[in-house]
Amino acid sequence: MADLSVKYMGLDLSNPIIVSSSSLTGTVDKVKRCEDSGAGAVVLKSLFEEQIESEAEQIDDESWPYPHPEAFDYMRQMGMRLGQDEYLKLVEGAGQALSIPVIASLNCVSPRWWNSYAEKLAGAGADGLELNISIMPRDYNQRAAEIEKVVIKIIESISRRVDLPIAVKIGPYFTSLPNLAVDLRRAGAKALVLFNRFYQFDIDIDKVELAPGYRFSSSHEIHLPLRWIAILYNQAGCDLSASTGVHDGSGVVKQLLAGAAAVQICSTLFINGFEQIGKMVEEVKSWMEKNNYNSITDFKGRLSQGESENPEFYERFQYIKALVGIE
Repeated sequence: MADLSVKYMGLDLSNPIIVSSSSLTGTVDKVKRCEDSGAGAVVLKSLFEEQIESEAEQIDDESWPYPHPEAFDYMRQMGMRLGQDEYLKLVEGAGQALSIPVIASLNCVSPRWWNSYAEKLAGAGADGLELNISIMPRDYNQRAAEIEKVVIKIIESISRRVDLPIAVKIGPYFTSLPNLAVDLRRAGAKALVLFNRFYQFDIDIDKVELAPGYRFSSSHEIHLPLRWIAILYNQAGCDLSASTGVHDGSGVVKQLLAGAAAVQICSTLFINGFEQIGKMVEEVKSWMEKNNYNSITDFKGRLSQGESENPEFYERFQYIKALVGIE
């Protein structure tokens, strides 16, 4: 019988399917449904830096008459705790209700706020911490190296304060992803999650205004993380988790063959319901048994660039071949 158990960022998972951070993991009842449906782990809904900052600023606005700096600082700190307290309750409740690993999630764009919060998340019972670092390169005066330094500084500052294994969820907008991956591992990351999805917007041509874009991923979006996991496998020195575009069991198998230690799913659950988790687990198990694989380690990374006799296929060769074929 096929064994789907894996290790991810040092955690033992019964299978490689992780429910990623979203409203689907925002309550204890929902994460329990994820476990009951067969998930190997869950990443809780994110606590956003902007959320904490806005709460602190609201306290600032309401407390300006205080003449004493000590009172002003106390009120600001109280504002920072408001969002955190609710999130700590979620972490604690999920940890008590679930037997699978519970990974807390912080969505951040700077090194502020997070050091003491990370310590409290560990105390609340989180098994791991995922840092969703959503820095969009949009400043014309900011060089690529400056953005990378911010990302690295966030990891370094938190990894020094907590013993929790840290996963870093990043976007694809980096000049040299392999170099950054190694730097993040050296800074303390035990895993990289490739990739986060930035908010997509559209344009309403009737109202002539911005409108929300389609919020779910499609299975066609699997190719970008697939390529980079195949390239980084056994090179970055840490675990890799695939995110975006995994909608069924075949998508899970593809990412495992490329070198992923685990995969994260979200959109497919919004579209198909929690029962999709169990279906995907069975699809992976069926594929393994059909191909005579007893465990995931038997085939993990088999189609990574490092294992290939034609590493150029993972870079420009296929691109050139496709263009030539258009003639």
